[in-house]
Amino acid sequence: MIDICENFGGAGCLKQYYISKKIRDYTIYSLGMRLSVGDIKENRLDFLRKCCHDSNSSYIEAFNELLDNVNSDTKIRIWSSKKDDDDYMLLLFLCNFLKDKTNKISVIFSSDYKSVSSINTLDYKEIESLLNYEKSLSEEEIQLFSNQWENLFEINSELRVLDEGKVKNKKYADYYDNILNILREEGLCTIASLIADCMIKRVINNAGDWLYLFLIDHLIELNKIKIIEKGTRHFADIIDLT
Repeated sequence: MIDICENFGGAGCLKQYYISKKIRDYTIYSLGMRLSVGDIKENRLDFLRKCCHDSNSSYIEAFNELLDNVNSDTKIRIWSSKKDDDDYMLLLFLCNFLKDKTNKISVIFSSDYKSVSSINTLDYKEIESLLNYEKSLSEEEIQLFSNQWENLFEINSELRVLDEGKVKNKKYADYYDNILNILREEGLCTIASLIADCMIKRVINNAGDWLYLFLIDHLIELNKIKIIEKGTRHFADIIDLT
């Protein structure tokens, strides 16, 4: 069994669970591709290096290992969510990537358990309960998820956001006004404070701080937000509306 999840937090949670159960034979890949954001036809690592401070090439190593080792008998378990954009896009992408390599793919939607957004939010002790939600995908279901990915790939919007269980193609600009309105309410503040408010108000589902920083940087470049005082760290910059 190979477990694949989106982020290091989820992988750490799984590893801790396996250790607690004295399970030694396991393989976990944390890909961190953040496929809900940006040009998915572009080299993904190049995009991540441009927009993220913590980008890494771990997914490239994982893909190489999968290509070397996966066969029709390899069981793949994908940890996804119907509430987390990146988790869901990862499921679609992997079904497309693996459909001709194995038909033994299962999925666990963390959102089916206590309505949590992602495995990343769970304690390792909850994994055993979450395993009860595992679902083996039929060849038809794998193909349907794969088709969704191919459609998104062709459209290649700036953002892919889950809305009531369906993926909506969005532009960065679709969220500019929401971010600016929050800044108007808050007034002069740090970037960190603005990001925190955006996350609390769930401007973009369960988006992390890096995406809001990415969009705020765009607004600064567009002269919609101005930096009043430069801090020692980017998050400490004092900002205001222009």
